[in-house]
Amino acid sequence: MDFSKKLTFRGAMLIPFRLAPLQTTLLVLQRAVNVAVNPLNVFITASFINTALAVFTNGAKPSGVVPPLLGLAAVQAYYQIIGSLMELAGKNKGIKLRRSLRAPFMEKRARLEFRHVENQKVWDLVTRTWEKPEDKLNEVLDNVLGFLELTLTSVSYAVILLTSAPLAGAAIIAVSIPVFWLSFKGGKASYDAERETSKRRRKYEFLAKVLTSREAVHERNMFGFTGKLNEMYYSEYEASRKFKLRVRAKWFVRAKSLGLAVSAIAIFAMFALLPSAVGGGISVGLFISLTAALFGIINWLSWGIPNNFQTIARNREYIKDLNEFFALSEQAGATDLPSERPISFETLEFRDVSFTYPGTDKKVLDGFSLKIEVGKHYSFVGANGAGKTTATKLITRLYDGYEGEILLNGKELRTYELKDIKACFTAVFQDFARYDVTIAENVALGKSNGASPEDIDRAMELAGFSGKVAELKDGKNTVLGKTRDEGIDLSGGEWQRVAMARAVVSPSPVKILDEPTAALDPVAESEIYAKFEEISRGQTTIFISHRLGSATLADEIFVIDGGKVAERGSHAELMEKSGVYAEMFESQRSWYVG
Repeated sequence: MDFSKKLTFRGAMLIPFRLAPLQTTLLVLQRAVNVAVNPLNVFITASFINTALAVFTNGAKPSGVVPPLLGLAAVQAYYQIIGSLMELAGKNKGIKLRRSLRAPFMEKRARLEFRHVENQKVWDLVTRTWEKPEDKLNEVLDNVLGFLELTLTSVSYAVILLTSAPLAGAAIIAVSIPVFWLSFKGGKASYDAERETSKRRRKYEFLAKVLTSREAVHERNMFGFTGKLNEMYYSEYEASRKFKLRVRAKWFVRAKSLGLAVSAIAIFAMFALLPSAVGGGISVGLFISLTAALFGIINWLSWGIPNNFQTIARNREYIKDLNEFFALSEQAGATDLPSERPISFETLEFRDVSFTYPGTDKKVLDGFSLKIEVGKHYSFVGANGAGKTTATKLITRLYDGYEGEILLNGKELRTYELKDIKACFTAVFQDFARYDVTIAENVALGKSNGASPEDIDRAMELAGFSGKVAELKDGKNTVLGKTRDEGIDLSGGEWQRVAMARAVVSPSPVKILDEPTAALDPVAESEIYAKFEEISRGQTTIFISHRLGSATLADEIFVIDGGKVAERGSHAELMEKSGVYAEMFESQRSWYVG
């Protein structure tokens, strides 16, 4: 399914025809037949009542009841059998749409520029469009067909009524128009309310996750903050619920007021028909059948049709969001696998680079310059917010909108294909991913073209995780996480070793560790970095940390302060300068000494 062109409401209606043509055609035919069968049922019912009355009051032959009775049986059989078959067709249609529509949404989300991921307003849009898109696009046609079926059936009843009570029939048709208009306005307002409350929704869904997730259970018990978080959750949820309720209630009351008018007119129509029935203008059977049909009109005009029309209005607003989502800019090559043959890394140089995150004014990097050479170990140190992680994001091409130059082997970084950058750099971030698959599969993800069992074993050994694996019954085939019953939990430090093994197994010539050991104590962190430095000899590594135990291992340390490189040199050289680095190290000395 191609969403590269702007999707119109009509185009959305045609999607089921393109993806499930047989099932959709059958469902459309069913709706069309319903429009004919519903008013026909009025006349069949009237015929049965009139014939039955003739049998009991005038002595007519009982056999005269048989044809209309068979007609009623046929109509009921149609409703029951065809209804069940069409329900099955509808489910098959939904499955086909889900299978075809999920992929383009997932691919688009994967191709988005990283700046969209970190923009909360845009991410709210992504979240709204991502929630069961196949169901929302499926219901576009369904609601239009439902609206047409109920509307045409109501009109056909009104036309029948016009022949016997013209004023009542005309009044029902006239009052229907504002019902449709208010329903449409109410549907749009309801979707706008969803947009308005998306920020609050994000908050209370996060709080719900904290209150119910396994990850937070220890701190919930330790600090006893469940009550306070419950209050916060309730406050955000209630504010969102009440706002949406006020919007919906306003339009509901307006639509229902007109619905009451329809009810009053329908009741008036019943009384208007009564003299015709008594005087013989219409048969008793037609009077009773039309009266029953009028109850259907009351229900459809006061509830069914407005509900369809409101949903149609919401569908139109959803399609606007959908077009905005698919118009978001993409990162070229975002879904490409890393090149099988990484480029031969020689140098990486920042030349007077400045960078400001989209939507902000503060320069995170300002005149940032440094040079990294093959085979050496480097460390970026500095206070939180100094720009260390931002430099990593630029190296890995998560952001391209910087000023100045970043040169890879003397060539501007942005001129390389993204698959070459992916193959050149491997980064383990502080907020690394945790995958609920086996240990071996977790590690193997670091080598996209396939990691051998030997590669995985070596990576776990070098990351210091093989001892833990040996203790497990299923070894490296142990499932992690609690998605499956047999899954196990790991400690934060153990998960970090799995992430480190994933970096080790990668063939990338440059490996970046962006504080992935923050959950470890300073000494354990230093041991991990020392091990990683040992296994990375001959390769280029960049350690990023605000704790300086790992910095002592580096060939060159870059002290980042205020978006610039404030100091550079080896550990010994920087200690001699007695500058920023020396002050930071002295303040942390007690973590490592003794």
